[in-house]
Amino acid sequence: MKMTFKTVVIGGLIVFFAVVLAAVFIPTGIWTPPQTDVAHPYTDQQERGRVLFYSNGCNYCHTQYVRFEDTAMGPISQGGNYIFDNPMTLGSERTGPDLSYVGHKRSEQWEINHLKAPRVYSPLSIMPSFDFLSDEELSDIAAYLFALGDRNAAEWMIQPPAEYAGDVDTLEYGQTKPTDQDQGWATWNAADLQVGKEIYVDKCLTCHGCAGNGLGSYGGTLIVTPADFKQEPFRNMPDDQWFWHVSEGVQGTVMPPWKETMSEADRWKVIRYVQQIFARPLMRDPAEGDPVGDYANLTNPLPQTVDTLEQGKAIFIRECMVCHGDAGRGYGPYAEGLQPSPPDFGDGGYGTLADPSYIDSDYFWRISEGLPWSAMPSWKLRYSEDDRWKLVYYIRVNFTQTLPRPEITADQVYPDIYITQTMPVEATEAEIIEGGLPYIMPQTPSYERGKWVYLQNCAHCHGLSGQGDGWDGQYLDVPPANFTDPNMRGMSDGDYYARVSFGIQNSAMPTWGEFLPENQRWDAIKFIQESFQAGTADLGSLFSGTIANNILTLSSDNWTGEGNVISAEDGQPLYQTYCQPCHNENGQGHGPGVINLPSGSPAEFPADLPQAYIFWRAWEGVPETIMPPFNWLISEGDIWNITAYVQRLSAALQGGQE
Repeated sequence: MKMTFKTVVIGGLIVFFAVVLAAVFIPTGIWTPPQTDVAHPYTDQQERGRVLFYSNGCNYCHTQYVRFEDTAMGPISQGGNYIFDNPMTLGSERTGPDLSYVGHKRSEQWEINHLKAPRVYSPLSIMPSFDFLSDEELSDIAAYLFALGDRNAAEWMIQPPAEYAGDVDTLEYGQTKPTDQDQGWATWNAADLQVGKEIYVDKCLTCHGCAGNGLGSYGGTLIVTPADFKQEPFRNMPDDQWFWHVSEGVQGTVMPPWKETMSEADRWKVIRYVQQIFARPLMRDPAEGDPVGDYANLTNPLPQTVDTLEQGKAIFIRECMVCHGDAGRGYGPYAEGLQPSPPDFGDGGYGTLADPSYIDSDYFWRISEGLPWSAMPSWKLRYSEDDRWKLVYYIRVNFTQTLPRPEITADQVYPDIYITQTMPVEATEAEIIEGGLPYIMPQTPSYERGKWVYLQNCAHCHGLSGQGDGWDGQYLDVPPANFTDPNMRGMSDGDYYARVSFGIQNSAMPTWGEFLPENQRWDAIKFIQESFQAGTADLGSLFSGTIANNILTLSSDNWTGEGNVISAEDGQPLYQTYCQPCHNENGQGHGPGVINLPSGSPAEFPADLPQAYIFWRAWEGVPETIMPPFNWLISEGDIWNITAYVQRLSAALQGGQE
């Protein structure tokens, strides 16, 4: 056939209409997917909003189609989702988020405000402002968006994709008949929990921490803090969520996709360990047993020297202190929620120097393998034999005190760069370049921040009044320093900084440089100097007639109405521990802890102290004084009990009672 112009035109039109028929009309005629519950007829307002959405080009950046490989956008889109969309326009690209299931996730007013000023809600957004639209048009678009998808608020974790949905732990726990035999290690191993622990220590501990709270030794370097397994949503997270996150990792974080290197069984074993020990622990009393196999009757091969002791201290502060506490009493900052609680090495249960109940092999075995049914890690996976023996020596000398303290053969030498430091001041990058300063300090050291650091890390040994009489430090055979001692007042800023960073050799004074960031060490030093030596802080005056608004509505009736009890008797030992050093036994002031304080003594409790005021000052402390905010240290119930006891003391004082 001769290809004339007429033939080409007619042929082209035939092909064009054939394609349109095949691609548009035939599918439209035969496409009848069943309606899903996502689909719904549009109201007149929603239809107007839909037209405005597309006529203003919103679909250029926002799709409404969830593909199989998508995560976190909702269920995979089905044909029946769109049966009321005519014409169907699913969007072209995802410059902005997919909106398939945005309905009811935000209020209609939020959508309107966002359309007017996108960068108020997302500062880096490239979305243009639509404030040129009328209020009615903005309301129409908001109504359309509010009805998209399943219209469920997403007040739950991102749901796992189809390949993980519904997965459950298929590893069965064995069953054992109750007997008088050791049911500690036997049942622990039978449940594969030791395997799970060793996987956790080997692969998870540096980020998630030995306490499972996401504060491992590497966790603080990450932009996204690792998960805290002791909090929601992890405590009640279903198995498929656990398995999905462990298998695929977490987008936007360094959480690895462990399916690449771990078998399915091993992933379930580490999940089982985390669930049992951190997320939903039970109180158990398993028999630990005695060292077995190669661990039996081992003795420490390392020299018993100050150097060995100091190396053990550095490891203890870096790894163990968070659970066991720097005084070894089991009150570490991350110990809360662990079952069983870390042991108190100073309770006398480990024997004496002359007759120790535990020998070297007991300590080394527990440090190396951990303990059954506990969070105690298997440190053999992280530290060499020599390092573990250094820990044994440090614990035995300082805490259980079942080995003699070594002789100091040389004075402790601190690096010159520490000794020559002075209290830093906040500096900008330009000031550093122009002035030749060594580094940027994000902020000038703060007395109030230092009070918090001191309360959290120092007071339990050095005491609230700085005299070395803290509640945990009194059993230590090298007493904590008394900061009010005149001999300490001549120490330079650098002397303090070096001692706080590297500790004091042959003692339990921690190497805080292993744990506290630089700015917190300086904050603590500022608080110590100004509270206990320079006399620039005072103890404050009592009630002036006003109470903070956040405390004024406090109600002891509501507290007891929820089933709690307020007991002055229970408040008495708390008062003796935390308050008596300054306020004295009967609330008269001039307690034993303030005798040498430059700031003097607190006043006697007057008769007119309102309950809310007592609670407020115990809860939040007194700014610019050494009175600390005890809410960082003890519970609300404890503070109620202290409040009741202080009220009793106040009444007794005004009644002339002793």
